Amino acid sequence: MVRKTLLSLLTVGFISFSFAQQANPFLAPERVNPRINVAVQIAKDLKAKNYNRIAVVYMETSDLCALFAGALVASLKTLGVDAYYIKGGEGLEERLMRANPSYIYMAYFGDRPHEEVQNQFNADLRRVLTYAPNMTVILQPSLVALGFLSGVYSDERLAREVEGKKMLSYIVEQGKVFPVVVEFKDLEVRVERQKEQPKKPQRKR
Repeated sequence: MVRKTLLSLLTVGFISFSFAQQANPFLAPERVNPRINVAVQIAKDLKAKNYNRIAVVYMETSDLCALFAGALVASLKTLGVDAYYIKGGEGLEERLMRANPSYIYMAYFGDRPHEEVQNQFNADLRRVLTYAPNMTVILQPSLVALGFLSGVYSDERLAREVEGKKMLSYIVEQGKVFPVVVEFKDLEVRVERQKEQPKKPQRKR
């Protein structure tokens, strides 16, 4: 009886240890909560801009990007916006074709190594532009903040495809999100903060 009890305790202890060892450090609350807050703010801004039928494409090797994409899709749906959760990588064009979006949001970075992010972002941006060259593309704030947009120019074909294009993105300052316009022109990335539209005064009844 004692032997069976000891064996049971060792089994439970081993399972608990294995689970702890497998826990994903990228999904810790201190990493996840700020991203959820940003996703909610971006969803509100896209709703205010009357964007609808948005495909949220996440970097296929990043759990954090997948989580962010899920939070953004859920927030958009809560606001009454059609949104689709779509994995990046091989076959992206076919997945976009099935969803038939009007806008595409690219959620990339997720604390992955710089080279990995750049390679996947460049490859999937090419796929997006192949699927719909003139569609409005919305970019994750980290792509702007961490210089991944300049890395687009390391790919000659992609550099030609983005020339003259403008995309929507965001910057995050002290937890607050602000929209910016990103323009690819003359092998440079220009980022301009959008001016807030003045609120119309309400008429007194």
